[in-house]
Amino acid sequence: MSQPEYQLEVNYLEDVYNQLLARKEQLEQLLATVRTEGISDLQKMMGDVRINFSNITDNLDTFAALEMKNREIDQLNIKLKSAEEFLTKVDRLLAAPYFGKITVDFLDDEPEEPFYIGINGFANDAGDYLVYDWRSPIAELFYNNEMGSSFYTVNKNRIDVAITQRRQFIVEANHLLNYFDTAISIQDDVLLDALGSNATRHMRDITSTIQKEQNVIIRDTTHPNILVNGVAGSGKTSTIMQRIAYLLFQYREYLTSDNLMILSPNNKFIDYIANVLPSLGEKNPLNLTLLQFVKQHFNLQLVDEAMHFERVSAQSITPETQVLREKDFVTFVTKSGHLFSQDEQMFQGLMRKNQEIISKQHIWELFQSTPKESSLIDRLQATKQLLRRSWEERLTKQARSNKVQDQVLSLSEELQEKIFGSLLTEKAEKNVYPYAKKLLKRQYRAITKGIEQNDWLDLDYLFQKIYTTYTGSAYEWSSDEAYNVDEAVVFLTLQHHLVERLDVSAMRFIFIDEVQDYTPAQMSLLLDLFPNAKFTMVGDENQSIFNASIPFAAIEADFAQRQRSCHPYNLLSSYRSTGAITAFFGHLSTIDHSMSIVPIREEGEKPSYLAYQTSEDFCRLVQDVLVTLQDEPLTIITKDASEARRVKEWLVPDVLSRVKIYPITLCKGLEFDNVFIYHVSKGHYMNQRDQKLLYTIASRAMKRLFISYENQLSPLINM
Repeated sequence: MSQPEYQLEVNYLEDVYNQLLARKEQLEQLLATVRTEGISDLQKMMGDVRINFSNITDNLDTFAALEMKNREIDQLNIKLKSAEEFLTKVDRLLAAPYFGKITVDFLDDEPEEPFYIGINGFANDAGDYLVYDWRSPIAELFYNNEMGSSFYTVNKNRIDVAITQRRQFIVEANHLLNYFDTAISIQDDVLLDALGSNATRHMRDITSTIQKEQNVIIRDTTHPNILVNGVAGSGKTSTIMQRIAYLLFQYREYLTSDNLMILSPNNKFIDYIANVLPSLGEKNPLNLTLLQFVKQHFNLQLVDEAMHFERVSAQSITPETQVLREKDFVTFVTKSGHLFSQDEQMFQGLMRKNQEIISKQHIWELFQSTPKESSLIDRLQATKQLLRRSWEERLTKQARSNKVQDQVLSLSEELQEKIFGSLLTEKAEKNVYPYAKKLLKRQYRAITKGIEQNDWLDLDYLFQKIYTTYTGSAYEWSSDEAYNVDEAVVFLTLQHHLVERLDVSAMRFIFIDEVQDYTPAQMSLLLDLFPNAKFTMVGDENQSIFNASIPFAAIEADFAQRQRSCHPYNLLSSYRSTGAITAFFGHLSTIDHSMSIVPIREEGEKPSYLAYQTSEDFCRLVQDVLVTLQDEPLTIITKDASEARRVKEWLVPDVLSRVKIYPITLCKGLEFDNVFIYHVSKGHYMNQRDQKLLYTIASRAMKRLFISYENQLSPLINM
């Protein structure tokens, strides 16, 4: 780099940094002033309001004065919030004001213009932008990886330009550590510097190193639904998070994080990605596992996460489970309303303290009074309305009875306070009815709740009859204590289509990570519940390690069946692991295009193979690896939770305290500096599913991979 040019960049950085510092000082002074003087002014303003409700005219004057003061308070709060948000952005930029620059020729005979790109935008007092937000239209040119002729889009209008320079910076505060004139490519020093960083507890944003193929996905607003099949380490999750930040910026006038939902593979992963969006200045949207999402809408007992992963990690599944996961069965469920048009058995009475309060016969009679030509869901909703009305009438009648009113009058003062919030007055004793009604509603609130929650329907019976009609055999429940996710998904499907539409938030965007681990039934339910939402789904068919999975072709077919488009993308460059580790798991891939995985990082150390015969041997192996690594962390990954427990039992306390041990079920999507794979032995890793497990586990490693085996190595390694 030439010294004059370097000095120009140093000067520009210093200027931007100083203006950021000045703006920070202004904002802090403003906030301090508003918080102190604002409170004082408000107290004075409220003191000026004359409270007078003596007549109608005074009432109106008082209300008008209060309304005016409320507006002033609102304006003060808006001013405070705006200043606080701006200060947060300034603080974020002070750490690194920008990371890139493009010089653009607008083909209009005017001089070329430089644009500096940062994590947020920043303008000077005159309104001139010194730094442009990475999500702004002009910043697209930075990520397009094209010198010379290019274009960007503003409000759907194409603007043709020529890019004469693309420059990347390594900046810390007001210190310019280095810069490079280069396209974003595999030789990019900025990218390789970022990739060389150690693994962290939380995922970091990739704003300064977004690659061209990732950028296309992040900025895609043309296709409502997209499906990304990306190899391990290709930045699928990072791309999702950057896409969320981009959409929130692009549609900021009418889109907030409350309109978005992320479905993550497990709780550990939710924690792992929790800091990405806040680091970009955005609030985290709702982030749930599928299990948590189902629990929100399922009133019955559901298995916990540990039991769920133990079940989906099992080597085989029951024929019943296979049926529940099928798309054809789900379709049958949605169209099975006719099975119950004359079936009294689907109803059950509502009980209180072992006494039937509303009989099954009464509910059946109400159902029979509804229009027989209507759909089952319409008839059941009409029945519910009739049931509410008849229950309300019954409570009203009982509240007027002498028996209940005498009960009210005989209540102790303590119970009066507890039930009514105050003691009965002499006036109240002359009109006991409202209190009697309140008492009855309290006593029978479980019945009222049961009506609202559809407890008068025997959902198990509906489930069984549908299943038996479809298969010709009865369904055997997986447990007497809790329902599994597959059962719950069928319950929610039949409830949504046959009983009552589920009340789900009107999400505008749904983001699904590890989508290959969903079943056809689960995907169908999500598409049913969110018919107007736009889906971004990412996964890796090579990582279909559970007994629950869905081919990407089936996902596309499900969208097409609903007349909804779904645009596919492939991400084949792997940025996480060294070249040697990438080559190792690349040979384990089971789908055609994954054989062309492109390793980005340096070659690094080849995987190490470590043999053992006893648990003592295994413990010594781990000790030796820890000595080799010195103070670097080591993560042991096993096939399942039972193996993780076994490894913990084998290791002596001193070794156990220095390693992390996880089953692969809990670390999908995560990354670790050094990975030690347990028991890659002949007879233990042998089929295609084991091959996918090994691919998934090995691809968690960033720097070093240790493969342990008992007596003889798995033949999958010697392909």
